[in-house]
Amino acid sequence: MRVGTAVEPGPLPDDTLDPHRDLPRFHQVEQKVRDAALDIARAQMDEGNFAKFEAGLPKRALIGDMRNDENIIIAQFHLSFLRFHNKVVDFLTENDTGWIADFDAAKSLTKLHYQWLVVHGYLKDICDPGVVSRILDTRNAHYDAFRADYAARNPGRVVGNVIALEFSVAAFRFGHSMVRNIYDYNRTFGRPNGTAPFDQIFAFTGGGGIGARFGLNLNNIPKNWVIDWARFVTPDASFADGGPQRVARAVDTVIAPPLGDMANEGGDFDAGTPDGAALRALFRNLARRNLRRGKSLHLPTGQALHAHLQSIGAVTSGPQADVRAWLDNKPELAAFLDGHAFSSATPLWFYCLAEAEGSPGPGLGEMGSWIVAATFIGALMDDADSALSREFSPDQSPLRTPDGDPIDTIERWMRFAAVLA
Repeated sequence: MRVGTAVEPGPLPDDTLDPHRDLPRFHQVEQKVRDAALDIARAQMDEGNFAKFEAGLPKRALIGDMRNDENIIIAQFHLSFLRFHNKVVDFLTENDTGWIADFDAAKSLTKLHYQWLVVHGYLKDICDPGVVSRILDTRNAHYDAFRADYAARNPGRVVGNVIALEFSVAAFRFGHSMVRNIYDYNRTFGRPNGTAPFDQIFAFTGGGGIGARFGLNLNNIPKNWVIDWARFVTPDASFADGGPQRVARAVDTVIAPPLGDMANEGGDFDAGTPDGAALRALFRNLARRNLRRGKSLHLPTGQALHAHLQSIGAVTSGPQADVRAWLDNKPELAAFLDGHAFSSATPLWFYCLAEAEGSPGPGLGEMGSWIVAATFIGALMDDADSALSREFSPDQSPLRTPDGDPIDTIERWMRFAAVLA
């Protein structure tokens, strides 16, 4: 897999790893490839938007989904997949494993390891582990019933893995409450030298112009914005100096202030007109976008969905008639909910956040856990070649870290990919 190389200014966050730690970008490919991308864009855009697209093309990442180059943490996580894939080829070439060192083997092993980590590392951590185990033990029977019902109502329509809107538009957006204002990102933008403010996390990506707003004319990220994964994959909440903690925030009904005015959003609207200013403000406010999207897609209220899931035996708890009971000492928020009749007819996204806030532990409550875990597990079980369907586990894999350990944690994933020393 093609990758990019970080450039000066430095330093890198470590002294032993290479600088090839950026996503691949269009300036790295032949002119005919860039011309093809421009031809496609020209046919789809007006003159003004095409001019912006053409000017930014050298910085644009060569990846399938540009949202993965929206903020630097996600972009660096995407890079770890490309690096992991390449290291699989190296490992199979250098070791007698019985596997052929080719693209298909690397693709398969990268996918299997990541899918295993999604279930056993991610879901069992962010969701109620009892809910995850119950879904696995029942082979996700309730989610299969949902898809069977969809197929019965839409005969002859083939859509692949059906994912409920309740997941994509509401429950899985729980992560928005976990975002921090500032991050302990690496040794340049973190302890002991400072922090990485939220807006800069979005400024050093293709979507953010790779530092253009700070006067930098770069086509790849600078070395001093390569992530130090040690500060993210080994949680540490012991710091008492007022700086950012090395853990995500708990899932609750509070989101970081910068998500109310997202710097890279709303640029298509003219802030000089009343309508343009209103639309710009809407698109820059993540909470308003989530709530409006749920309303426009006619999602059920949290209470209605919770009652339904209880009625079919997917969850054991019942709905919270008044979500104010879940809120942790937030009288102003409680008054707002009551004033808009949201306390008893609660938008699903907010209901999932409130349920998490009222549940023990920093993760999701039972209903939010079920929606998130059942969707992931349902998609994996519907794929005969997935890690779940194949009953794959890392100890069955030929891959090992440099220390000889199976790749069964996200930390070991990063070490194998050589993006963590």
